[in-house]
Amino acid sequence: MTSKRDTKSKSKKAAIRSRAVTPEDNGAVPAGMQAGGAAPSAALGPLEFAVYRSDWRASLKYRDHVAVMSARREHELMVRQLQEQAMAAVAKSSAAGKTHARSSFAALRRRAAQDIEDEDIDTGRSAKAAPEAVTAGRVAARLLFARQIDAQPGLADAIRSGSPVVVIDVPNAELFNRLIRNWKDVVLPPSTRFLQAAAGGAGGDREQYDAVYVIAKEAIKPRERDGMQDMALAVVSLALPVIAFSPLGATHLPEAFLRASRHRIEIPRLDPDTIAHTVRIVTGRPCRDLLDAATAAMLGPDELVIAVRFDRSPAECMAELRRLAADKTATLSVSDLTLDQLHGMDEAVAWARSTIVDLAAWKRGEIGWDAVDYAAVLNGPPGTGKTTFCRLFAEAAGIPMVSATLARWQSSGEAHLGHLLRAMRQDFEKARSQIPCVMFIDEVDSFPNRAKLTHSYKEYQIEVVNAALAEIYAHPGLIYLAASNDITRCDPALVRAGRLNRIIQVPLPGLADLEKMFRMRLGPDLAGTDLDEVCELALGGAGADVERIVKDARRYARHQGRPLAAADLRKAVVAEDDRPETLKRRAAVHEAGHILMDVLFYGPDNVHANIAAIGGNGGAVVRTDGPRLVGDYEDYFLRLQMLLAGRTAEEVVFARASHGAGGSAGSDLERATGVAAAMIASFGLAGPRPLLYLGARDQRDELLAHADVRQAVNEELTKAVGACRLLLETYRPALDAVAERLMAVGRIDGAAVADAIRRHPALSGSGQRPVATRTDAGIESSLPTANGTSPVGGVR
Repeated sequence: MTSKRDTKSKSKKAAIRSRAVTPEDNGAVPAGMQAGGAAPSAALGPLEFAVYRSDWRASLKYRDHVAVMSARREHELMVRQLQEQAMAAVAKSSAAGKTHARSSFAALRRRAAQDIEDEDIDTGRSAKAAPEAVTAGRVAARLLFARQIDAQPGLADAIRSGSPVVVIDVPNAELFNRLIRNWKDVVLPPSTRFLQAAAGGAGGDREQYDAVYVIAKEAIKPRERDGMQDMALAVVSLALPVIAFSPLGATHLPEAFLRASRHRIEIPRLDPDTIAHTVRIVTGRPCRDLLDAATAAMLGPDELVIAVRFDRSPAECMAELRRLAADKTATLSVSDLTLDQLHGMDEAVAWARSTIVDLAAWKRGEIGWDAVDYAAVLNGPPGTGKTTFCRLFAEAAGIPMVSATLARWQSSGEAHLGHLLRAMRQDFEKARSQIPCVMFIDEVDSFPNRAKLTHSYKEYQIEVVNAALAEIYAHPGLIYLAASNDITRCDPALVRAGRLNRIIQVPLPGLADLEKMFRMRLGPDLAGTDLDEVCELALGGAGADVERIVKDARRYARHQGRPLAAADLRKAVVAEDDRPETLKRRAAVHEAGHILMDVLFYGPDNVHANIAAIGGNGGAVVRTDGPRLVGDYEDYFLRLQMLLAGRTAEEVVFARASHGAGGSAGSDLERATGVAAAMIASFGLAGPRPLLYLGARDQRDELLAHADVRQAVNEELTKAVGACRLLLETYRPALDAVAERLMAVGRIDGAAVADAIRRHPALSGSGQRPVATRTDAGIESSLPTANGTSPVGGVR
């Protein structure tokens, strides 16, 4: 017969039990679920399902233990409270006499003991060892591992009953560390006797072990290769199943393992399904919410451990995962770009996509390293995203990147040659130890052409270049990337085949690419606003300029406490123009001369002019897709006319020129002088002795050191000014119309200039006739403009 006390005790135990587990934990399996709470078996392979069920039960046991221990702590607290109440009652009744106090104390103790007995719970479990916590990182790693084993039919049985060599690549460092601690009982029973093989040899007799595993965290160093090969041969000869873990087997494991293995596995990153299964196992409750693929890709095992806990509901876990992913995204650098968002870098992105595909094929053993395009130099003006591209390529390929510059190597130690070379070797060795890896050298044009060194410390620089050449060679798994503003300055041996042989030009962005850059950085702001004016004003700038413009515009709006407006972008592009009317008109005439000649020679497409005060300039003309020319005398003579057209237009309209065409590096006059010097003393196209080569085309100062070259250059420039003046005077009405448009609007494109030429007939008095113009744009040039753009002008 059951007593009242027994009934009360059982009901309290049941209540405690109900706090420890959910109805699903307690054996009630929802419809469509397998026993043990697993997900539908159709979604899981047999090994993954077994892992799911095992971890489910372990998680249930742990949650039950936590609940029981929590109830026990509550019980102990209640006992202490009863004892304190009893002591307080005794103290209160002490005035009635000691005998009465003792009898009261005894009665209260009996009552407390009775209450404690009524509240008793099954504490036998607490005497046992506490079960191990089931963490989300452990669960996810085991599920991913089991799924990849299931993906190769018969592999699990082969590991249990045969002697296969299985090479497992785990590129993600967090997953790698989780998996090597938790993989053993996924495919083999807990009683399996494992041998961990290392470089010292196989170690032990075959009869002592059931399986062998290898963990290689670093790539094999050359001095270790023979020892690792001997170890691998000894292990394979044991005829036991061998499981070899590494970030990349092709570079981290001995050749014997690679050749013996018929099973290559790569553990992928976390995916939405694995995360949902993990949440269900750890919390013990169904997870009906799935993350999107982009959010899942942002997460790693560490974020799972932080967000997914047994004391949270699945909804709370998912909310925390989304928060962590959003925080991680918000802290990314370089505007959170992806390869697809690198507008204006089509050639570079195409190379990246192709190389990523080949890298994956090489990792699978389908192609050799000599089939991978493993080296490239990105050449282009500053701010075009070359460094950003290299970082994003490494991220897209899922491999680390070691970044270095010659300047940083020089700053190591006391800048002695030995310190520099040691720092250089350390960075290359660091990259080789992490392969597959990107070795990125920024500002690679800092390594000069050894043949052109003439200064007293040339031997120092020759040693530096020689050391860099010795480090850059075809090393399997190592991709070399470099960035340069002027690749022609580099030593030819650095960019030959077998080293940095692929040169990828990175041009300044055109109008379409600029708009994409602005839209991407603006996000939902100004979604319906026309950005043509801002893009035209920003033409000639790079991606870094776009980022700066958007940041400045946001700051203007934020400081005034209002939403972002298009006027904020324009203000960020163009400084406040406080120039007097006369100076502004001179700038308009100057740029009108440039763009008029450009349209007459090369047509109206892809050319724009403005008179915005940007960066100290009073205006600019930019052609984003320059013509490809043969590079004969006519080509260069037309180029001289274009460069001198701004100054000549001022003379035509105002009877005298200003200083706006010269005075600084990059000015019209400086560039025209360089072109003329190259025509006379390098290209063999002009001058009194055109067949005499005096130096490279970019060595302007050395070419102009000759008096006869200086005289010939002046004659060519004078001749070009004369031809340009004749053409501008012939088209004076169109020149005035273009200048007026610039004064009124501040900008003009080639189509509007062509329309002005059609609407304003050329003058033909005094026997003058227009000079023949060029509009062909399909011929190769031997002196291309910088990265396909031709910014001219610059009245200051």
